[in-house]
Amino acid sequence: MNSRASLFRARYAVWLRWMVLAPLLYACIGTSAHAAPRELRVGVYSNEPKLFVDAQGRASGIFVDLLQLVAEREHWTLRYVPCEWQDCLDALAAGQLDLMPDVARTRERERLYDFHSLPVLHSWSQVYRARGSTIQSMFDLAGKRVAVLKGSVQRATFLSMMDSFGIAVLLIDASTLVEAFEFVQRGDADAVISNHLFGNLQAGQFGLVDAGIVFQPSSLYFATGPGRNADVLAAIDQSVQRWRSGAEPRYTQVMGRWAGPEAGAQMSAAMGWAMVALAVFALLAAVSAVALRRKVDERTRKLQASEQKLATILDSVGAFIYIKGQDFRYEYANHHILGLFGRQAQDVVGLDDSAFFDQATTAQLQANDRRVLQQGELLEVEEVNTHLATGETRAYLSVKIPLRLPDGSIHALCGISTDITERRKAEESLRIAATVFESFEGMVVTGPDQRILTANQSYARLTGYSVQELVGETPRLLQSGRHDTHFYTALKDALSATGGWQGEVWNRRKNGEVYPAWITVTAVRSPQGEITHYVGTQTDISARKAAEEEIRLLAYYDPLTGLPNRRLMADRLQHGLASAARMGTGGALLFVDLDNFKDLNDTQGHEIGDQLLCQVAARLGGVRQGVTVARLGGDEFVLLIEGLSPQPAEAAAQAEAVARTVLLALGQGYPLGGRMYHGSCSIGVALYADAQGSVDELLKRGDLAMYQAKAAGRNTLQFFDPRTQAAVSARTALEADLREALRDGQFLLHYQAQISQFDGMVGAEALVRWQHPERGLVSPGEFVPVAEASGMIVPLGAWILRTACVQLVQWAQSPVTAHWSLAVNVSARQFRHPDFVDDVLTMLEETGADPQRLKLELTETLLLDDVEDTILRMTTLRALGIRFSLDDFGTGYSSLAYLKRLPLDQLKIDQGFVRDLLTDANDASIARAIVTLAQTMELGVIAEGVETAEQRDMLASLGCHVWQGYLFGRPGPASALLAVPEIVLA
Repeated sequence: MNSRASLFRARYAVWLRWMVLAPLLYACIGTSAHAAPRELRVGVYSNEPKLFVDAQGRASGIFVDLLQLVAEREHWTLRYVPCEWQDCLDALAAGQLDLMPDVARTRERERLYDFHSLPVLHSWSQVYRARGSTIQSMFDLAGKRVAVLKGSVQRATFLSMMDSFGIAVLLIDASTLVEAFEFVQRGDADAVISNHLFGNLQAGQFGLVDAGIVFQPSSLYFATGPGRNADVLAAIDQSVQRWRSGAEPRYTQVMGRWAGPEAGAQMSAAMGWAMVALAVFALLAAVSAVALRRKVDERTRKLQASEQKLATILDSVGAFIYIKGQDFRYEYANHHILGLFGRQAQDVVGLDDSAFFDQATTAQLQANDRRVLQQGELLEVEEVNTHLATGETRAYLSVKIPLRLPDGSIHALCGISTDITERRKAEESLRIAATVFESFEGMVVTGPDQRILTANQSYARLTGYSVQELVGETPRLLQSGRHDTHFYTALKDALSATGGWQGEVWNRRKNGEVYPAWITVTAVRSPQGEITHYVGTQTDISARKAAEEEIRLLAYYDPLTGLPNRRLMADRLQHGLASAARMGTGGALLFVDLDNFKDLNDTQGHEIGDQLLCQVAARLGGVRQGVTVARLGGDEFVLLIEGLSPQPAEAAAQAEAVARTVLLALGQGYPLGGRMYHGSCSIGVALYADAQGSVDELLKRGDLAMYQAKAAGRNTLQFFDPRTQAAVSARTALEADLREALRDGQFLLHYQAQISQFDGMVGAEALVRWQHPERGLVSPGEFVPVAEASGMIVPLGAWILRTACVQLVQWAQSPVTAHWSLAVNVSARQFRHPDFVDDVLTMLEETGADPQRLKLELTETLLLDDVEDTILRMTTLRALGIRFSLDDFGTGYSSLAYLKRLPLDQLKIDQGFVRDLLTDANDASIARAIVTLAQTMELGVIAEGVETAEQRDMLASLGCHVWQGYLFGRPGPASALLAVPEIVLA
């Protein structure tokens, strides 16, 4: 990645110098008369090397030197005013400054300031990171802190780029670029954005490096206040023309001066002295080694004696004691360990736990050991180990201690483990018994006199009394008064007769609250048959009763808003239709859908979205009395209006009045999360008279009318239009015809020539046509969207690709057409199909087509989702020789960071820019920018929609020499490609 980014920057630098130094495309060289001497106030902010104040307090940099050249020629006096970036711009707009250098030209700034025509410099933005940072791509910036110059174009562009890819970053505003770089140096930010000139100059001083993330190529100008200094801007343009034509050698000197001297490195003379010192040190070390060896031998003998004593002590301890090194291998094991493993010491030392325990145990032991060896923890932990030899699982309490060298570094650990398997079993039995007692909803034990001996915490929480308060009392403490004495007498009789009783009882808690409980009482008898205890369980069934009510509510009401749901609404609507038919009255259904609700959910979260839905429900409920409001789901609501006029026209007017009240009510602001949100809705209206007594028909017509309102621009209402139903039916019929066409082979390919100014016919683009048996040729604009929506674009696209490959094989048989290539459009849905790459490889193999003559045209929508998968698929096909063209370039959103990674061969200028190329300066500028970008990235470029020779010539003057359009012929059969008129190539 870094090498590719470096190559891109190198190529971009070459392009930058060409743009600055090459002769102008328009051969008009003007001269400027010397203006009357005047003083210009020039803003200076810190953006080295383009513009800054040096250590002596003087204005310096590329723009200062270039402006001085203009000032000398025009006899200006320059007064430089240091200021922060945003302060400079504010002073310029207020007329306190005359000129501001180093300003990127944008549409927003063109409304605030005046600019000259020709750019002085070209630049782009780059992201810089600390040397140890892992930031390598745009996605690595997720959640990172990025420093950026406050109020700069870079800030707005970068934030927009991050938002479009769903990448959340925290921007840290800085008043100067130096301050922004200092943020990263201090660790207050993870990365910084600056123009490449300043960044490449300053990054090393702050310990930063290029992260390989490039965006926002821009042109830099001098700016002045609106309506002021037009003569100054004209003089600057004249000078820029001279610089670019090469007529001003001092311009080259200025640019060379700020390019910076080349660094070199020489061997230091001190290196020789260091070598001499090293030799002397080695000699002294050799002399010392003899004496040291004698001391080591004596010390070794003492250590061996100490080790023998220590081993005796460790073997006498009734625990498993061991030492492991940094590689988790045993370095020592006492005889208890050896007995556990059934091996001798030499068969244990040097092995790790995988030789003695199963995989899960080994992973557990090494995770614990790692905490000791790497983090220096003194660890006490229970470990459950399964032995490989026997398969038996045992539990151990292990204490692990780090062993350190004199310098404090950890070289091993010492472990002491004790078998606690039997103790854990006993503890587990007690724990199970305690858990069983505490697991019931409520459990109480009484004596034969029914006085409470003990109760669990659940019983205490249920009754509101503490366990201490319950002990010694009888269950009569909980009587609510809702049951008479006959109830309790029957309970006691049943308990005596059968030894048990269960039923529903209303009890009273300590706080006086009455609640329903399901109670079970069981008598415990001694071996002699005498009752020794009673065990009772009590379950609060309030939740069950509430659940039953909630189930009823859920069946008929929306749980969020409390409004009737679809089920209850359909029932009421059926009754309303029947009542209207019986009483001869009218009615209407209003289908209400909130506009842009998904955007609110996605940006603010579902909690905010739910708050909005609740407020909408409340407002709809107050629109008009007698109106039934229901929520169908999501952001869809329905209003049933009954008792309207039996005359359809009057009923429509009455329904419209209610609908407009709804529009007004839902268009007011909503307080959400401490902020005011403004929304709207779209309403579809269907009259009872249109439904023909059918609930489903009325809902369907209201839904269709609502979508008409959406299509009409939202925040409006539409009545049901039978034409909408007809359009839906027609679409359904067209989809069925498409399936039949695919089955019966009704599709064919037409071809449109692609012409090179220098090589003539170079190939064609394959365009699908549908030869309908009844309707004739059907426009692709009519059936392709249906194929996309229904998923039939995948088999249709496969047929197009296979047919194109067969055509390439036919062309290969003639020397006239063998060199032609064939471009095939591939939709995003087809490209992302799991079998797409395999299908293309199979087609090439089965047809024998040359993959180097096949060009796949992709759209920019592929860049908006799963870019990494797109690059992988393209790279796989590119390795076979298949070429790629980015279709309709400039109409969508293309990130330069991803564009440079895509294995593209060509950019295709959209016909929307070609159509008004001669009359719209913006279209011409966009076309020029696309050509320049393609040349910079060493990509080919082709323009589509070329219909006139003037358009062709204009494109050629911009550097685009390959064209496609009606000027060279309309799409037609392959045989028509041989008849392209020669005049269009003149």
